[in-house]
Amino acid sequence: MLTEAIFICSGEEKELLKFDGSAFEKASPKQAKKGYCGSVVPIDLIQSHTFKIPLGTGEERVSTIVEITMFEEGGLDLETEYAITYVKHPLDYESSWLIEAFAVSHERLHEYYDAAVETTGHIDLLAVPYLVYEALYAYDKADAASVELFLYLGEDASYGVLCKEGRYIAHRRLPSLASIALKAQVSVEALKESLRQRGLEKEKYGPDETLLVTVIQDAFANIVERVAQTVNHKRGIFGIGKVDTILLDFEQETIPGLWELFDSYGFEESRKGALSCCEALEAPLQHRGVEALYLLASAQGKLEAPNLTIFEKRPGFLGSHTGKFVMAAGVAALMTAGWGLFEQMELDGLRTKQDALQVRLLSVEEKSRYFRKKLLEERARRDRVAQKLKKEKQTIMAIDEAADAMMLIKASKAKRQKMMKDVLEAMRRYRLSATSMEQNGSRTMRVDIVTSYARRDRIAKFMKDLVDRGYESVGTDAIRLDEDVYQSRVEIVR
Repeated sequence: MLTEAIFICSGEEKELLKFDGSAFEKASPKQAKKGYCGSVVPIDLIQSHTFKIPLGTGEERVSTIVEITMFEEGGLDLETEYAITYVKHPLDYESSWLIEAFAVSHERLHEYYDAAVETTGHIDLLAVPYLVYEALYAYDKADAASVELFLYLGEDASYGVLCKEGRYIAHRRLPSLASIALKAQVSVEALKESLRQRGLEKEKYGPDETLLVTVIQDAFANIVERVAQTVNHKRGIFGIGKVDTILLDFEQETIPGLWELFDSYGFEESRKGALSCCEALEAPLQHRGVEALYLLASAQGKLEAPNLTIFEKRPGFLGSHTGKFVMAAGVAALMTAGWGLFEQMELDGLRTKQDALQVRLLSVEEKSRYFRKKLLEERARRDRVAQKLKKEKQTIMAIDEAADAMMLIKASKAKRQKMMKDVLEAMRRYRLSATSMEQNGSRTMRVDIVTSYARRDRIAKFMKDLVDRGYESVGTDAIRLDEDVYQSRVEIVR
């Protein structure tokens, strides 16, 4: 059955909202408990890390590699439990997957969402905020054939998101409006009003607003520079020619002077405008509408959303062990009404079974605690082994490099020996003598050859012989004639 609406819960707000694809309305806990519940995790709770793995790695293997890498390289604490998810992109030009992993500790999730879970009983999807713009493509509200940059400016968080072919490929965290307002010594609402009305245009500010306009200009210069750096970094990785569209996610508003600043960083050809996702929503709710669309698209199977939830829906009462037991006890009770003593005996037997089940339940819980402890110990041991393996790999690499160096030395020695052998053979062939032989590495050699004046042509034959053997250059230098002795210095280059 198609999900027509989803329920949105938040760690900060007690009320539940229902979203049907166009508008929000208040919802009751009873409705939410029966429906699909979701939320977008605040970026301050998330740790992320990007790395590569070989293309074609099996999905189960990918999940294992992601978890190990996040602990080894992503800064996760070995003593802490995390919810971990990831997105992957094929890099065909180098036969690799580019993996971007996201993690949130269970402790932070409980702190933020426990109150909501008490109300709804479950949260089906805890979404990564940077991916929410994929919902626009799922509902044909954006152009999947274009490379698009979304710039979200929020009170508590801001970020840029790059999408290609309807999929998220990169993000960059940016200064929030609250942090900019704090530096400018104004309220967030006053900052928003200034951005809407006057933007980055200095001439629109009064003489007593020097701090405000300076902070705004510096902040947005920094924002655009960071975004441009991210785009340029991803060009080669994802084969991006240009950014076709830049959409500002700022309450359906644009900021005077912002597009000119983007143009100065090479985005002159990009289409630019304000983001609007749902016509029925008021301007301040547009970004929340994008997030809600993403949750709805996941519920309707229009996209596959990486999930950080640890609050999955529990099975219904009759599907649980307790429910099954109670149902069996109820059937037994009905039977007792017509079976007298037999019924009493059956009931006593069920009570005995109940006691046995309770004992067994306690035993299972005890074993669960034991195996959980063992699992954590094994995970820690695995991480230590992984760390040791990493060091061993580094040692092997060092040995390989040393072996390579030895092979180079050995090869160089062989080349020197061959050069000496070739020179001596050529000298024997033409019955020449040398007063000195100087070899410099494996590429050059100098030989001082002496012969009688009448046999000086043999030096030329000697040189030609070496050229025929494949030497790059054979030349003479410092020729000298002392009475009948002809002396020539021959330089040989491999």
